[in-house]
Amino acid sequence: MEVKTYQCPKCGAPLKFSSESQRWDCEFCLSSFLLGDLEEPRSEAGFQAEETGEIPDPGRLRVYSCPQCGAEIVTDTTTAATFCVFCQNPAILAKQLEGSFRPNKVIPFRKKKEEAVAAFLRLCRHKPLLPRGFAAPDRLEKITGVYLPFWLYDCDAGAQLGASAQRVTSWSDGKYRYTKTDHYHLARSGQMQFYRVPADGSSKMDDSMMDSIEPYDYNGLCDFSMAYLSGYLAERYDVDDAACYARVAERMKQSCEDVLRDTMTGFASVQVTHRNFNLHPRKAVYALLPVWLLVSHYNGKDYHFAMNGQTGKLIGTLPVSKKRAFGWFFGLLVGIAALLYIGGMLF
Repeated sequence: MEVKTYQCPKCGAPLKFSSESQRWDCEFCLSSFLLGDLEEPRSEAGFQAEETGEIPDPGRLRVYSCPQCGAEIVTDTTTAATFCVFCQNPAILAKQLEGSFRPNKVIPFRKKKEEAVAAFLRLCRHKPLLPRGFAAPDRLEKITGVYLPFWLYDCDAGAQLGASAQRVTSWSDGKYRYTKTDHYHLARSGQMQFYRVPADGSSKMDDSMMDSIEPYDYNGLCDFSMAYLSGYLAERYDVDDAACYARVAERMKQSCEDVLRDTMTGFASVQVTHRNFNLHPRKAVYALLPVWLLVSHYNGKDYHFAMNGQTGKLIGTLPVSKKRAFGWFFGLLVGIAALLYIGGMLF
């Protein structure tokens, strides 16, 4: 099976895609190249090595030979780009990106590894309940730039929403207070269009985490080229567009309901009584989108964070120090007791 690397046309060293310059840089001779420079026949030929076999394992690990140093590269069945652990040569597994597994589009990385670390440190700032030392640089055990598989859905939608609503009016004649409740039946309908709603196509990823780092700026979508993967990890999908669509359809339905529900204003209360949606999806676009994955280890537990590799949006759950939380709670109680005591003395 072909293993492709992109080498510097001047010195032969491996090239890596730079999120900063949006070019392919050589760390040895300091040359820099555009995509067009790499798509000449000489570069597109790449370097080939046969797949050496499979490890007998329930996960069906695969073994490849590094074209740079000859060492074994061990991956699972969904890995499309990786590194040689011995020479750190970027290795793109071209056969993993053929046929139905070849992406239509890609958004290149815009954020560097250093920016992912800085975003993590900013997230940890001014968190009084965060355990001491959690944000220390040595806590970040793994920082990985990876292109993850996403399905992008376009869809035309029709929606109808029915609801019961109440409007309450109160007045007084000096002796009695009156309350009148008017009841209404509300009906709303509309036509909506959805453009490239994303859903990650990897069973390895937490769907809610991937949803949380949206949105991506689709102005940055490019036609797919394997050259963008050089220097990063990449995964091919193992959940197809049909399987992902059910989750995306629920998001679209909820968005339709929210839009129509927002028009039902001016009432004391509104209860939705029925809803109907007609979705007409078009063919999904298969794209690789950039994500920085960060793992911080603390007190025997791994904490996972994800950053949008284009916009820099970072999400994750921080730990809470029980000792610090108790200290804050105790301090709050002492403060309230002191205020009550002073108040009693004054009044």
